[in-house]
Amino acid sequence: MAGRPDIVVVSLGTTMGLRGADEALAGQLRAAGASCAIARVAVGRSGRLRVSMALTDVVEALAARRAVAGRVAGAVVYSSVTAALLQPPRSPAAVRFDAVAALNRPGRGGAWQRRRERSVLRCADLLLPWSEVAEAAALRAAGPGAPPSVVLPPPVPAVAAPAEAGFDAVAYAGDPLKRGVDLLYEAWGRVRPDGGRLALAGLERGEARRRLEGAGVQEPAGVHWLGALPRERWLATVASARVFVNASRHEDWGLAQMEALAAGVPLVTVPSAGANAALALARELAPALVAPERSADALATALRAGLELDASHREAYASAAARLLEPYREAELRRRVADEVLPLLHPSSSS
Repeated sequence: MAGRPDIVVVSLGTTMGLRGADEALAGQLRAAGASCAIARVAVGRSGRLRVSMALTDVVEALAARRAVAGRVAGAVVYSSVTAALLQPPRSPAAVRFDAVAALNRPGRGGAWQRRRERSVLRCADLLLPWSEVAEAAALRAAGPGAPPSVVLPPPVPAVAAPAEAGFDAVAYAGDPLKRGVDLLYEAWGRVRPDGGRLALAGLERGEARRRLEGAGVQEPAGVHWLGALPRERWLATVASARVFVNASRHEDWGLAQMEALAAGVPLVTVPSAGANAALALARELAPALVAPERSADALATALRAGLELDASHREAYASAAARLLEPYREAELRRRVADEVLPLLHPSSSS
């Protein structure tokens, strides 16, 4: 039908980071010569049914199917495996993901997703994992006959350093227990400098305290909950911190950590499970800031080392981080989309 885009990106967009990644991909496809639209998924009132991981994925997968119905004339890119789980057969189609169910849907709560994703991955024309770890897991899940794969992370923009210092430590904690705030609180309580301030973003203070106190977690001194920040303010908050801290139990890619590295802020982290791209970079940059295990003692030791870095070490860290992030810059990702992705999804646009 005339006027329909060459490619539709089906954006589940459940977080600010995921929405930004979908918008960036659409821009890269347009820059490569294809017309592209974003089909945004609206869960609506059915969102109240998201009381378990299995039901959450059903609700969101059905919403994604509704969002794309009747909109696709050319190629489609599903922004996650969940967005693709219940779609009818289409070609050409790509699946982009930070992780697959084989990595982040363990146990009985992820059984149907793991079974279904095998055929979803095998039937795609192209896989677009965010990392090599996610790529390897997807190829194992798909088995023989897996489609071509191009590693395509979201762009990590350079973040300017602010004129004034901000918090001593910053962390993202939209889901406090998943993000390990219990562990972070314990470590912070042990090493907090005099007057030190720990900022946590992603959730309002009242809701955060309700969840944590319900789990028996008590808040130490010096903690400031900032709520869900606009992206510009979030990046400025991260860039002004002495350190960024990650205590997550699981990380599908580590977007907030990558943003901290882009700002040149030392990353103090535990070895989170999952396809955590930031973890390998953090180990290369400063092994002393990476806890050898996920414990309060180990995190406290790493956090103390991060807070004690002097100006010269911080400057060297920022310079090294900038070099390591070159493969994640917009220019390189646009090249990858133009040279490796678009020829498989819409050959006429790249000829």
